[in-house]
Amino acid sequence: MLTLAAALTMRLATLVPAAIFLLGAGYASHLAFDNVPLDQGSAAFAAGLLAVAELAYWSLELRSTVPDEAGGYLRRIAFVAALGLATLGLGAVLLAAVELGRAGGIGLELLGAFAAVAALGIVAVLSARDSRPDDF
Repeated sequence: MLTLAAALTMRLATLVPAAIFLLGAGYASHLAFDNVPLDQGSAAFAAGLLAVAELAYWSLELRSTVPDEAGGYLRRIAFVAALGLATLGLGAVLLAAVELGRAGGIGLELLGAFAAVAALGIVAVLSARDSRPDDF
């Protein structure tokens, strides 16, 4: 937190990634040394870390002499909120997949089959798109 405070106080955007790294490393070391089996709160921590980084950069941008356009603040807040919710959702899905992988069984096999079909569908769509001639 001191690194982030220093980055914001001294207006050094280059220190923000270091501060975010140190916050993440502290959380990772907590998980490693405390032998936590699977922390369900890690998705929320990741979303919070992303929000902190976005808000830190935004606060540095607000110190510039160029004012934001009308309604820019609301769009930026909505963007940061949507990004945080998307991170939370993706993290929850990944945690569920890890938990499912530990349990094994038919659920994991169904997930693998679905992933294989989805991968083949993506390849089919991309190859069909590439085979069409350009309209130039």
